[in-house]
Amino acid sequence: MVEIIIIFALSAAVCALAAKLFILKRRIYSVSKQLDDDNNSLITIQLGDDELETVVRKINLMIESDHEVMLEISKEQAALKQAIADISHDIRTPLTSIVGYLQLAQRAAENEEQRANIDVALERARYCSALVNDFFELSVIDANGCEPVMEKVDVNDLICELILANYPNFETKGITPHFEAGGNPMYAQADRKMLTRVLQNLISNGIKYGGGGIEFQLSSEEAVHIFVSNSIGNQEIDTERLFDKFYRANRARTADGAGIGLYICKQLVQAMGGSISANVNDGRLTIAISIKPFHDER
Repeated sequence: MVEIIIIFALSAAVCALAAKLFILKRRIYSVSKQLDDDNNSLITIQLGDDELETVVRKINLMIESDHEVMLEISKEQAALKQAIADISHDIRTPLTSIVGYLQLAQRAAENEEQRANIDVALERARYCSALVNDFFELSVIDANGCEPVMEKVDVNDLICELILANYPNFETKGITPHFEAGGNPMYAQADRKMLTRVLQNLISNGIKYGGGGIEFQLSSEEAVHIFVSNSIGNQEIDTERLFDKFYRANRARTADGAGIGLYICKQLVQAMGGSISANVNDGRLTIAISIKPFHDER
């Protein structure tokens, strides 16, 4: 009889221990699942195990500390971006004045040597002005994001306008633009200023880095597709990183800019709900933009 009681007691103790282990395992699993969440919220646990509660309490202290650190970092980054925007804005005005005065000096130059020296200074001033403008736009985008004003935009007409506006630059560089504009408009749902900024940037890159001709193509299926391509010769370009911030194909050529322009293009296109990509084939770089077509809801 005593043996039966002992066996019964041991069985009860084993069952109680198994139940406790099962509950503990469930609680540990719950803690693990909460740690896997990306929201970094505090860990919650049912009462009942002092040691596990102590561990969870320490984990929560670490999470709170991480929250405070991340908040401080976020504030510092926002302050830095705003400072860059302010500095860029403050530099733009005197640089514009410098370019203007150099243009006046260029007209008043008395001989070719003076004119040549002023031309070099004017070119560098314009480069600095363009670089500051890019940094200003980058800082504004990073700090405040992009808020597009969507409207009906005739992409066909816009490309024609930009080709005409850039024709003197095409002639100076000996570049021939190719664009077979169709007779019918091709409307996209886009922010006209943003799309103009994107296309102008691609044209400027084609003039600055490309050779031969620059080609524009349009197609419209489920989206409005814009293709801008130019020759890059044997230059190696990492198309996977081309739209990364500060990426330059040739880092030794500092005069080529800071690698901001295409990053800005990507941000603007994505803000309009579109996509942008690049590929290289037979020595030509092609940038492809896809934007939603305009649909008249009436």
